[in-house]
Amino acid sequence: MFRKTVAAFVCTALMTTGCASASGPRLAQAPSAPIVHDRAVLADYVQRLPPGSKVRVERTNGNSVRGTLMKATPDSIVVQKNTRVPEAPLEVPLSDVTRVTLDQVSSSLGKHIAIGVGSGVAATFGVLLILAAIWGD
Repeated sequence: MFRKTVAAFVCTALMTTGCASASGPRLAQAPSAPIVHDRAVLADYVQRLPPGSKVRVERTNGNSVRGTLMKATPDSIVVQKNTRVPEAPLEVPLSDVTRVTLDQVSSSLGKHIAIGVGSGVAATFGVLLILAAIWGD
């Protein structure tokens, strides 16, 4: 009887707890220090990126541009923006750029939903199998 009670308690605990719950309290973020930019280093980095790379360009005015790197010179970069309606390539002077990063390919929403459903089903069957093994004796 004690074994069944402990198994039921463990299964209940596993089903009701959240590993990384989003409803918890948030920690306050410390204000970041101002970033010092060296334009020569930025120009060298951008020129080493191969044309056709997917990039994200963050500008000094706070906006960012995502697109394909077309050309990089010591003074500016040319980016073809990712838009549904084709636009002309955008030339951004390096004096207006704070950061250039390679843009990662994001996975689809359907993939995330499928992973969540699959892990939920697997966890449910795992708990049911544990209960069946305990009460099957």
